[in-house]
Amino acid sequence: MTEINKHQAHTSTATWLGVIPRDISRYSWLILLNTWLSWAMNALTFAMIYVLGTVIISDFQLSPMNWGLIVSGYLAVRVLCDIPVSIISDRIGRGWRRKLVWFPMMMLYAVAGTLIAIPSLSGTVTGFCLLLIGIALGTTASEALGVVSASEWWPREHCGFAIGVHHTGYPIGALMGGGIAAATLSVFGEDGWRMVYLTSILTMPFAIWYWFLATQAHQEAVEQHDREVGLTPSVEIHDDDDRVSLRSCFEAAKNREVLIFGICALLFQAMQNVFQTSYPEYLKFVGGLGAASVAGLTVVWSITGAFFQFLWPTISDRIGRKWFIVGAGVIQALVFVLLPYCTTVPAAIGIQLLYGVTLNAVFPLLFASTADIAGKRIASALGVVFSLLWLGAVLGTLFASVILQSGGGFTNASAYRLVYFLMPALCTVIIVLRLLVRETNPPQRPHRVGGGTAGDLNAPM
Repeated sequence: MTEINKHQAHTSTATWLGVIPRDISRYSWLILLNTWLSWAMNALTFAMIYVLGTVIISDFQLSPMNWGLIVSGYLAVRVLCDIPVSIISDRIGRGWRRKLVWFPMMMLYAVAGTLIAIPSLSGTVTGFCLLLIGIALGTTASEALGVVSASEWWPREHCGFAIGVHHTGYPIGALMGGGIAAATLSVFGEDGWRMVYLTSILTMPFAIWYWFLATQAHQEAVEQHDREVGLTPSVEIHDDDDRVSLRSCFEAAKNREVLIFGICALLFQAMQNVFQTSYPEYLKFVGGLGAASVAGLTVVWSITGAFFQFLWPTISDRIGRKWFIVGAGVIQALVFVLLPYCTTVPAAIGIQLLYGVTLNAVFPLLFASTADIAGKRIASALGVVFSLLWLGAVLGTLFASVILQSGGGFTNASAYRLVYFLMPALCTVIIVLRLLVRETNPPQRPHRVGGGTAGDLNAPM
């Protein structure tokens, strides 16, 4: 082995504590910190509809079906906008140029979310839903372009780590949102739920910071640094091979592995939305807990969710990702079998801590698995997975609302049990699908993220 190869083999695997990558450009770290903070603030507001669901239902006197339609419409914006946002972003330019799309959408989100706090604007279902659309558009850019930024500003060898850290912003943001909502409802009562949305304005400073941080000079410095330490830049800012278009996304969807990862993401997200749009209601309308207690209690999953969302993808960079996803299917099946019996505070905490072990971690694992085999079409392949993921959110929400509506409403415990007992069937489908395809990041070749393996989308099908 030459001295250069020895150096590359060492630097690509060098870590602190066996987990945190070393020899990473400071601009890579700063971009990751910025996109993490932005995503945490977005998640705080985006997930508020689940945390405040019980008081929104009571305020607008919604039936299960109407509640499901509002939430699914909110999520449908993500389905419809993920690929177009990626297409627009790619046409304007990759790397640092993505801020030209990301920044204005972040500002739109911050303004729309803050306006919900004004009762005269959000006092009707129509007004509330129109403002929710602004939030959904902003979080589309924050997640879709945030994940791409984590890929583009970090070397391929540590893509799983970067994506995993970025996505811990969601559970931590949701946890903060639950605490803020619980405190607000405790102090101001259920009628003060709109005040929680004032937190949306907190996104603005981070959006402004990103504008000045994401520059061509900084991107070139990252590329140069990665090469000097023997790492592989995830994007060449002058390489235009991976332009997202509807055609490129359809081509990516023809790849068997991309499609399977997308379907797995759809099913995992469907189950998560079943949980988020029904379990708080189960605790209040069946379990008898107060709105403030429910708001704080139903984000407990984020404690273990944040930790394992970081840990699992990072370990998978070294030992592979396949069996983590299979194991997650087994754990989530167990969670939904036990969920109907968890109506007390200790039981609700325990079951959510178990759910959090896999709830968030599966998504960066699936994103990284997609990047493993996407070659130069990472953005197109991830666009397919993101769209299927949010389609799963819509379908899961509608499924729960239809069952609850036909089963007698929010107070009928047997309807919730039927919903939860059907979820292990989805887990079984996930397990079978993931077993059908190979390990995308085998231990003997653990640093091929984005580099194009035998399943490269650029290879003949």
